[in-house]
Amino acid sequence: MNNTDRSLRALAQAQGIYLDFFDLHGARHETSPETLRALLKALGTEADSPAQVSEALDTQTASTGPKEVIAMAGDPITVPIASSSDWSLVSEHGDIVAEGHASGVIDLPRLRVGYYDLHISGAQPGQRFVMVRPHRAPDLVSALRHDTCWGTAGALYGLRSATNGGLGNYGDLGAIAATFGQAGAQFLGVNPLHALGWAMEEIISPYSPSHRGMFNIDHIAVERGLGPTPDADLIDYAAFRQRHRAALEAQFKTRDKAAFAAWSATCSEETRQFAEFEAISETHGHDFRTWPIALQTPGAAARKAAGKRAEFHLWLQYLADTQIDAAQRDACASGMALGLYLDLAVGPRPDGAEVWINADTIARGVTIGAPPDHLSPEGQSWALAAHAPGPLAEARYAPLRSMLRRLMAKCGVLRIDHALGLLRSYWLPDDGSPGGYITQPLESLLAVITIEAHRAGCLVVGEDLGLVPDGFRDAMNTAGLYSYAVWQFEANHLGELLPADTLPPYSLACFGTHDTPTLNGFWHGTDIEWWQRVGWLSSGDRTSRHNQRTKQRASLRDVCDIPDSAGIGDIADAIHRGLAQSPAALVSVQMDDVFGELEAQNLPGTINEHPNWRRRLSIPVEGMKQSTALRHISEVMTSARGAPAQNDDMEHPKEVPT
Repeated sequence: MNNTDRSLRALAQAQGIYLDFFDLHGARHETSPETLRALLKALGTEADSPAQVSEALDTQTASTGPKEVIAMAGDPITVPIASSSDWSLVSEHGDIVAEGHASGVIDLPRLRVGYYDLHISGAQPGQRFVMVRPHRAPDLVSALRHDTCWGTAGALYGLRSATNGGLGNYGDLGAIAATFGQAGAQFLGVNPLHALGWAMEEIISPYSPSHRGMFNIDHIAVERGLGPTPDADLIDYAAFRQRHRAALEAQFKTRDKAAFAAWSATCSEETRQFAEFEAISETHGHDFRTWPIALQTPGAAARKAAGKRAEFHLWLQYLADTQIDAAQRDACASGMALGLYLDLAVGPRPDGAEVWINADTIARGVTIGAPPDHLSPEGQSWALAAHAPGPLAEARYAPLRSMLRRLMAKCGVLRIDHALGLLRSYWLPDDGSPGGYITQPLESLLAVITIEAHRAGCLVVGEDLGLVPDGFRDAMNTAGLYSYAVWQFEANHLGELLPADTLPPYSLACFGTHDTPTLNGFWHGTDIEWWQRVGWLSSGDRTSRHNQRTKQRASLRDVCDIPDSAGIGDIADAIHRGLAQSPAALVSVQMDDVFGELEAQNLPGTINEHPNWRRRLSIPVEGMKQSTALRHISEVMTSARGAPAQNDDMEHPKEVPT
């Protein structure tokens, strides 16, 4: 290795870039010089020449100390300073909390949860951003006064009803929440509800949003409805959106102006900017990077270009916002202590509103992905933008804070997809260089998450699947974030599934997710057939995978005491009973598994090769309450986990107040 490469590696390491990583099979991958340069550029450092590398190293060495202070609420806080200085501590609302003069160290008062600015004057003036977090995020005992519970998770878009016209809506969400709540479920999980973007008509994946802090208008329930869901098993998004948007345009003309004005008076500047983005996108297209230069950032020019049409898009956010609130009220009124369980996607699309609004914190020239793992043998490129650690810290995590605050206000549980991104992110350079890992400020991000969760009274689940570094789960659990345990991935070195009693106690456990085969599909190997169909497996690989699945089925028969003669219904009962009896604090049953669906919602690593995000549930919303399948899963789960007293009699469910 020459001196130039050594200097490049030293600079990359100093800026938090991993010099190597180990894959799922234990093989070491060294980060190439091309990748190091691309990732450094994404972090804001040019390193194309030896001179640039040397200059950047000198700047790195001369940089000052940390600009953040992270402390626990109620604990003593000391801040070292270089010289004698006057200081003042200001709350996020602008109030002076404390002030004084210190030499060598500032002793701050014991503080409540929140964000503060520490202003320091004197020979070396400066500021420190003080984040005072709770010792732990809210947990199940504080929310439910019980240490275990169960709930369900399903695809909102796939719901059938008498009025939604083709796509599940927020009215359906409230209805099924009430139905499952009366059956004893304590939460209802759905796919991300993030805004996809009015002008990006081909996007249907809920994990490819335009803005994660705004809401998907496709799920708005229109007045008088759109008629029954079509009989087809797959959703025709284009046809639905054409009818749905025409209905929204008509409803806007007769809107309740007083209610909308009252809501508008309380909405954030970011929400208004999002509405402006949507209005401009109707004229100039979904990708703001192709817009006229003056419109490529928010401001007066963008506001003028958006014109009165921005009011329509703001009104759509008003409808989505208030309808999700109504669904959460319906959930809680039915007996659900937690209510909605929402999902936070990994990142926004690079062409969308979140990047447009927060351009200063976005890493340029890279997208987020994942190396090969058990979810996708080819690795994954999610084509999502990433916030760069340094600029995000400079912005005091404002984009993350506002996004979490908006989502947590709507739910009792928030799942952070790919929570490993709190520690490190796998970035794929746009120039085609191999991917590499970037260090993320775990302690700072956990501080923001726990502060916002504390304020909202919201439980947090960190989806910690994949290549998990040592110590990450402990750090996450210590902060009060629940792990995410998928039973079909919990196996020993022989590939045999472990007993349910080995599932981690401080976790949300499930058998499968939207990214895995359904229980029925797992048992029959439909995912393996799909992997071969899309070209990932040879015929020999297919046989090997099916042999491995045979071993997994045998281990499940053993640990769940499933006889060889059992049908898929009895097998599902045994697996769900194992989940219910497991030590996991929260247990989630996939709605697809409750109603016996075969095919999966998504095949990770594909776009058009598999009908992702288009499958409809076979049973309509109106038929769920009388469903023997729902009654049955309620009996299986509540026999082990208990149920609120008012939900014991399924023949006469509790009336839900309006």
